[in-house]
Amino acid sequence: MTHISIRSIQFFLIFCLCVFSAVKSNACLEDKIYIKAYSGVVVFSLELAKTVSEKQKGLMGREKLNERSGMLFLYDKPHQAVFWMKNTIIPLDIIFISSSGKINHIHHNAKPFSTRSISGGFDILAVLEINGGMAKLEGIKIGDIVKHPFFSQFDPIWPCEFKD
Repeated sequence: MTHISIRSIQFFLIFCLCVFSAVKSNACLEDKIYIKAYSGVVVFSLELAKTVSEKQKGLMGREKLNERSGMLFLYDKPHQAVFWMKNTIIPLDIIFISSSGKINHIHHNAKPFSTRSISGGFDILAVLEINGGMAKLEGIKIGDIVKHPFFSQFDPIWPCEFKD
C-alpha cells in the first residue's frame, strides 16, 4: 500500500495551481480586458461596442456601471478618436488605446452630460470607458499596455496566446 503524505499533497496542489496560473495568464477572453499597470494586471469585464449604433449610444442613459466593468469601443482602423458625455449620467475615465495596445491618453472623470469634445489623439484603435476615478485608483497611466483578442490582428505589444 502506498503512503501519500500531506506534504506531498500540498506540493502537488501548489504545483497544479502554478501551472494553471501560468497557462491562464496569457489566455484572452473577448469579454475581458487586461491592463498591465504599475500596480499589476488589472482586469475589467466588458461590453463591446462594435456597430455604429452601439458606438453612438455607448453608456448613455446608464445609471451605474459595476466597479470592474467597462465598455470597449472597437474601430476598423486607427483614427483620431473624439468622445463626449452628452446624455451620459455617470462620470467616466475614457482610455484611448493605439493599435499596439498601448494607452495613448486618459481623460479622467469626464463630466456627465457635457457636450465638450474629448480628444484622445491620433492612432486610436479602441477606447475603453470605465467608472470615473478607477484609472487613478488602479494606477493605470499613459504608456501602460492592454491585452484583448481584438488587438491580435495588429501586432500588439502584449499578445494573447491562443491554444488549439
